[in-house]
Amino acid sequence: MPNTADDLTNLHILLVDDDEIVLDLIGAMLRALGVERITKARSGSEAFATTSKLERVVDCVLCDYSMSPGNGLQLLQAVRLGKIKYLRPDLCFILLTSSGDPDVVAVAAELDISGYLMKPATPDKLRTAIVKGRARHFPVNLEKYAKANIPM
Repeated sequence: MPNTADDLTNLHILLVDDDEIVLDLIGAMLRALGVERITKARSGSEAFATTSKLERVVDCVLCDYSMSPGNGLQLLQAVRLGKIKYLRPDLCFILLTSSGDPDVVAVAAELDISGYLMKPATPDKLRTAIVKGRARHFPVNLEKYAKANIPM
């Protein structure tokens, strides 16, 4: 019997990156892993707008750190604070980045990031990050999230 936690088929993933090539590449990897529902956005503000039109709840967000305008930590903070109506505050949120900046890592941890994936991602690393991130549970702490100092 297959492990349902490893089955990505029924997940709805929101993929946020300002680079069209990365959106296409990660989208193709997700489809190869069996993900059938992928919603794409090119910025945090586009992610806000996109989620209000969705017919199905998002199970996981894969988001670039460095985007213009804004960054992935700003989107993560908005999700954790419950500011995006159709995304649960305890949603699996994985930051995709080419930056190992300790300040970014520290703030991501403060915001209860579900996973941190360095670019370039591989299908195996992507699958592992999603499975581990979805298995991670934490109590939502609005006060802590509101105090997080997001690097710009």
